[in-house]
Amino acid sequence: MKVNCFLKKLKKYLKPNNIMILSEKELQKIARTIINVNLAVKERDLTLISCGPKSLKFAEALAFEAAKIGAQPTITYGSDELSLKIYKVIKTKFLKQKPKLADVLSRIADVKIVIDDTNPFLAKQLPQNKIEIRRKTVKPIREREEERQRKKEMKAALIGFPTEEIAKAMGISFKKLNKIFWNAMRIDYEKLYQYNKKLIERLKNADKIRILGERTDLEFSVKGRKFINACGLVTKKGEIGYLNLPDGEVFCPPVESSANGEIYFDLPCMWHYGKQVEGVWFKFEKGKLVDYKIEKGKENFEDVFKHASGDKDKIGEFAIGTNPRAKPTGGMIIVDEKVKGSIHFALGHNKHFGGKNDSTLHWDFFKDMRNGEIYVDGKLLMKNGKIVD
Repeated sequence: MKVNCFLKKLKKYLKPNNIMILSEKELQKIARTIINVNLAVKERDLTLISCGPKSLKFAEALAFEAAKIGAQPTITYGSDELSLKIYKVIKTKFLKQKPKLADVLSRIADVKIVIDDTNPFLAKQLPQNKIEIRRKTVKPIREREEERQRKKEMKAALIGFPTEEIAKAMGISFKKLNKIFWNAMRIDYEKLYQYNKKLIERLKNADKIRILGERTDLEFSVKGRKFINACGLVTKKGEIGYLNLPDGEVFCPPVESSANGEIYFDLPCMWHYGKQVEGVWFKFEKGKLVDYKIEKGKENFEDVFKHASGDKDKIGEFAIGTNPRAKPTGGMIIVDEKVKGSIHFALGHNKHFGGKNDSTLHWDFFKDMRNGEIYVDGKLLMKNGKIVD
């Protein structure tokens, strides 16, 4: 009896840092789906997998599945802890130096996978002025990758990853976040593709879209803009070789000068670098943000916004969430933007999916449509979070 108690305590003490409710078998199954189904990785594909301290086992699972089919996986590592140490002491002139290895890899990699296990408590301490300098430096590399993805010369995926730190920052239990995240990943991608395809048919050749709801009356144009089927299958995503996982949305770049009116985002969100905001109200005129109110985290928004460059104040994206297994987390963008019955808009960059905005900023904001309506050229499309016939 004493031995059993000791073993239980020892197991708890030796529990790995990247705590997951998933078994290794379940994790491997998801990795197999990502490599073979979502990204359709092929033999000899140079496959870059970027991870952090909590997602190393997941990266290894992905690398194993890639190696099994004859691809050439390589794992790269980074952490917010290391980044914070560097950014606190690094000289500006070094941030302006082009990263040679990243430049080379952006030209030759066939597949790029980034696992995002950000620690918000560390990330939000990163100095935004230095971050912006670095973002400008690597912008040509990012643009090259985006161009290669549009040409399907490179396939890429940003994969979220639930951590204790993310859960704590959003005020929910890690167990709950873990459950929400992995449930959203266990979607039938073919069914998701078909559902999105039908929705896009309803939006095809549309001009004016109007959103109504709490403190919301916003109209904008999507004339001539293509809606994209984000169904988690890179082979069926049209001209874009880039995925977010979990997936499930239909999105487009609105005509950049067309948005007029106001919109209230009632769901919280946490942008990169741990910057959280809640209760966001925006007012647009001719596509530009002309006024805003933020109930919580205004200083976070302003810190990011003032240091960003380019078309940061222009509307960049309109999207409808379509993943029936996704539930709101309270701020984890990669999950919350996929929730069926929600919509989201983004400020800033959209050149990578057919728009004209060029910026170092792309920030999504979410709205629950259970008390709202969407009209397309005067016809009701969504009421109280449900697509109407």
